[in-house]
Amino acid sequence: MKRVLFVPFALLVFSLAIPAFGDDQEKAEKQLHKISALATDGTGRRVVSVTVADTLELKRPDLVTERRTMNLNYGDLFVAHTLVKSGTKMDDIAAQLKAGKKFDQIASEQHADWKQIGAEAKKLNAKVEDNLYNHFLNGKPLADRDAAENYDPNIDGVTADNDVSKDEIAEAERTYLLWRDRAEKKKGSSLDASSEKAAQGQRGDPVRSKAGKLAPPQ
Repeated sequence: MKRVLFVPFALLVFSLAIPAFGDDQEKAEKQLHKISALATDGTGRRVVSVTVADTLELKRPDLVTERRTMNLNYGDLFVAHTLVKSGTKMDDIAAQLKAGKKFDQIASEQHADWKQIGAEAKKLNAKVEDNLYNHFLNGKPLADRDAAENYDPNIDGVTADNDVSKDEIAEAERTYLLWRDRAEKKKGSSLDASSEKAAQGQRGDPVRSKAGKLAPPQ
């Protein structure tokens, strides 16, 4: 009797696990598509590339080579390196892609931990947005790094970058404009404060001037 009850119970647990697994993958892919969508723009691609490189602790030129060799957008490239950390060889991924397999199929066959990937991708998106804002505040550091690393966003482009929907691109545009506008406001307020300080220095402080003025002779 116990063995008869065990089988349905095991099937119930398994059936509940499948939707949860699928939900984790869906959430992860949503975060990954955000990364890829931001990289469809030249400026966004520069910021995404440097953020992904720093997060993975890899060189940007190496990432560009991998993207061009395997035709991976930045979201899938991030997952590929996550799989490599778990023991998968990048050469094996490249070989399977060359053989015609889809990347999501490869990731599933390699038992990708979608829950963990989703959490890490969410953190990566937050870093991308921080770096995008900082770039709009001051573009020189990224320009200097691009030059030092010989990075060209026009070369760092693959057809897989287009594997995002119009809605995802529209969301990326809203994110882009949000941080650009906030940076402009920040720079504007800083400029106003600096201008006021400079003007105050030119005309002097009326309170201190009045306090320090000698009384006229009697």
